[in-house]
Amino acid sequence: MNSPTQLATQIRFHLGSLGETNAHHPFEQLCLGLTRRRLVSNVIPATGPVAAGGDGGRDAESFWSMLAKELPDTSFFTALATEEAVVLAVTAQRDNVPSKVRADLSKVCGNGEPVDRVIYFTITPVDTAKRHELQAHARNEYSIGLDIWDAQAIANELASPDLFYLAVDFLHVPSTLAPERDESDGDLPEWYVETRDEWRTRSEHVGSMGEFLDLREALRFSSFNLEVRADLPDWLGSARALRDAARSDASVINRIDYEIIIATAFGLNTLKPVDGALREYFDRLASRPTDSGVLVDAITLLRLAQANQPRGETTVTVQEVAGWADNLQAILGRELAAAPGENTRVSLLGTAAMLALGPREFTTDDLDELTVAGPRMSDIYHEMSEAKREGRPLSASPEIGELRDLDAAMAHLVDLVASLPEAPMAPLEQLMSIFDLTAPALIDHPDYFRVRSALDDATVEREGKAAAGDRTQSRAVALLQADRPLDALREIHAAKLNWLNGDAAEGAAIMMLLASKVYSDLGFALAAKQYAMSAASIAQGTDDPGLAVLVARGIILTATYEHQAGQWLTATHTFRIGIWAQSQLAGDSWSFERYPYFENMVVDQCFIIRTAAALRPAVLSVIDPVVQSTNLDALVEPMLETVAGVELLDERASVDSADRSGLGRPFSDVGAVREYSWAALGNVWVVTTPNDRAHVLAAERFVAATQIVLAELATEDLLLVPGEICVEIEVSDSRMASEEVFLRAGERDPGASGHRVRLTRGGALAVDADQLEVVSAAIQVLVTQSLLGRPALTAMLERTFERGLPHMLTCVRPYDELVDLHKDEFYEEIRVLSAGILEPGRRRSPQPPPELTPRLPAHAAAYDHTAALEAIEDRYEMLLRPVRLTLPRLAAHSRFMGLVSDLRAEGWKDWHLLTAIANIVVNKRAVSRGLNMTRSITQADFDKFRAIMEEDERSDDAETPADAFTEDQMWFHLANAAAATARRLGLELRLDRFEPRSFLSVLGDRFNYWDDDVDHEPIL
Repeated sequence: MNSPTQLATQIRFHLGSLGETNAHHPFEQLCLGLTRRRLVSNVIPATGPVAAGGDGGRDAESFWSMLAKELPDTSFFTALATEEAVVLAVTAQRDNVPSKVRADLSKVCGNGEPVDRVIYFTITPVDTAKRHELQAHARNEYSIGLDIWDAQAIANELASPDLFYLAVDFLHVPSTLAPERDESDGDLPEWYVETRDEWRTRSEHVGSMGEFLDLREALRFSSFNLEVRADLPDWLGSARALRDAARSDASVINRIDYEIIIATAFGLNTLKPVDGALREYFDRLASRPTDSGVLVDAITLLRLAQANQPRGETTVTVQEVAGWADNLQAILGRELAAAPGENTRVSLLGTAAMLALGPREFTTDDLDELTVAGPRMSDIYHEMSEAKREGRPLSASPEIGELRDLDAAMAHLVDLVASLPEAPMAPLEQLMSIFDLTAPALIDHPDYFRVRSALDDATVEREGKAAAGDRTQSRAVALLQADRPLDALREIHAAKLNWLNGDAAEGAAIMMLLASKVYSDLGFALAAKQYAMSAASIAQGTDDPGLAVLVARGIILTATYEHQAGQWLTATHTFRIGIWAQSQLAGDSWSFERYPYFENMVVDQCFIIRTAAALRPAVLSVIDPVVQSTNLDALVEPMLETVAGVELLDERASVDSADRSGLGRPFSDVGAVREYSWAALGNVWVVTTPNDRAHVLAAERFVAATQIVLAELATEDLLLVPGEICVEIEVSDSRMASEEVFLRAGERDPGASGHRVRLTRGGALAVDADQLEVVSAAIQVLVTQSLLGRPALTAMLERTFERGLPHMLTCVRPYDELVDLHKDEFYEEIRVLSAGILEPGRRRSPQPPPELTPRLPAHAAAYDHTAALEAIEDRYEMLLRPVRLTLPRLAAHSRFMGLVSDLRAEGWKDWHLLTAIANIVVNKRAVSRGLNMTRSITQADFDKFRAIMEEDERSDDAETPADAFTEDQMWFHLANAAAATARRLGLELRLDRFEPRSFLSVLGDRFNYWDDDVDHEPIL
């Protein structure tokens, strides 16, 4: 018997054959049948010869029907009927499908009646990014919705038992392949059948809570499951009869109304038939006391009303919803004030927080401005069910500005977590789920981490660390969906740790793979490599055969990340190991559809081969045997043939392309010296090391640790001086003393390039000592580039370690053990190759991803606007004196005034000019008087220099020639003066050499250096 996946693959094959024969009509009929059973029931075929375009691009369209309004509970047809103007468009075209979609949209929207939504069917796969692009095009150009069903989506649905007949009729798939019905499909659950039979024969109702509970599950099952949707009118009728019998019992009526409203919303995708019941529900809340459970239900109904307003599926007004929400808030306030004990109080605090964490109510203007109605309620339920079944977290929720009341929510949560010790059994599951989904909107609140930690501790205490791992995963995915990858990483690491400590290997491995993807997206290829291999290591160490494929996946992803880092020969050899693992551990091992990571690396391998053949043919002697030994050439050669006519990039253009993509320099693992380069936080890092096994493992250990540290510190205001950071890695066979590990560039011998880091050979130290050595080196390099003063620096590092930096750096094994995949012979082979890295003499300039741009306040913590202006006033007063005669002479010098014009165009103000001119003049004057103005200046000479700076310029002082005021000298002396200003601000300049513009850019960005000024007389 074929599995559903195998059957869908065969159906997809038959769909492909339609494209080969251009069989448009059968495909159109098939899509029409699928639409009527899954999407919209009231559709009919359009007319006009298809090939001639006589249908105006419309293969079918909806017809107007009032049945869904007038008889909402009566049939399957009315459940899927729509009032929208829906058009079906179908193409069997195989090439240029996106262009075909755009052309058809233009026809559809340019002819005939107006359209609300187009459902487009194609036999060609459409990737997610292209689908989103086309949907955005439909919204922006035509203000319509666009659903795209490609070959995979169609095949998956046709593999269902109730739609397989379409595959037989129109694709001629053998009927012997018909799928068997699952028990839950063919045979309804026994409890449901028994309950249905009982209620069909019941003629009297007492209206009790027990009777209600007996009905509720069957009513819900019918509303949420399409196979029994036809029973829904009967269940709704029984619920109404039960409600009538309850008469004045408000507690039963509230709950019955709640279930009727829920069943109608999700079963019929509208609230209009129950709008009256909704209003009565909230009227009862306003007039009668109720319990906290009903208040939680009320919040759910409030959200339902809000969700249906954009789609026009309720007559409830925005004013009514806002009034209900305000009333709920008032009720909760009264109930909290009168709470009899901590358990009740904690429960009410949770309910109040849930209300405040919901989306703010719409205004009339909001609804008028909406261009997209949003998903149907059944679609939302389907997505939630799929996510739960597949172990995926739910979609993230609103941004900060869309929450009802962020500050009130956090105040309730702070109060709640403080009271948890006195109410250890208070139900928190629903609140925790909402908290996790709204994490992107909460994370910047000052109380977020306190609340998060307390809720996680409660989860560990109640359910264990694995459950806490589930929760942190939900937050991580919500943060990723909100484009907060740096914050998501912290949650990913917390989930990883919880699952490791909770003996949940699969969860830990999945989190490590997710961490590897996030690090890769941030441009941190070696950190990504560490986590990909950590996932492989965990999978390899378990007895679970279901995890075995993660071994291959981790190794192949490692090859991908090596390619990203520019280590192209290493990536090729790692890919070979991954292919061997894939063939042994993965079913249908060469399937691109099942293993997209495998396809991605095959594409990368093609690019490596093509670039090598054109620009570095000598390295093919290392690549070709690898490709042939795995039979990878059977995949690679056809791909290369398809691009044989495409012109190759030359060496410079190839480097430009790599830089734009944030990649390491291609072939940087070839030759006697290996290089790693990447960009982050305004700096370009270039790490080099001898190209042998011990040095490469040590260098990668350092690079991976540095990248993990950079990701964790990216949200801090590090005050890094932009520029290139060069580090040479050396290896010692014996343990290094801590003070010998890092040697700053300025302390090295002349001619040395950058800082030196000397690490102990891998395996020679205990794990903790090894980690401490490498992270200390990484932090020392980073600190050298930072202007933070020691107190601020210490506080920042303490925060970083408190957030868990140590467990981020090491996963399951030391780095050298994880990634040591290649023997000494491999390193010897690539070290002797002469032609290596592309454009070796060109400056490294990879572009960092935008996600690495930190969210910082407008100014640094040390900036004081008032003090800055006072200092500028002092400069104008004090610095004019030593150059009072020089300034008029310079003002008469045309070339110098041209320089002044250029500097002003770059942002220089008069006080910048005055500072640089005064420092040039007084330095030369001090030298003429015998002062030592070199780096070894004594305190006595410095005091004399200050005295000269405070003197009025005399007519007998030697004139400073105009050619002394070059552009470089002006920048140099302004930066030197700014260094003294930085020290007065509590900053520390640790670089021995720095580029003036880079240093001053930090002061400009974080201290308003280029914008602050005061009123003054012109100096020139």
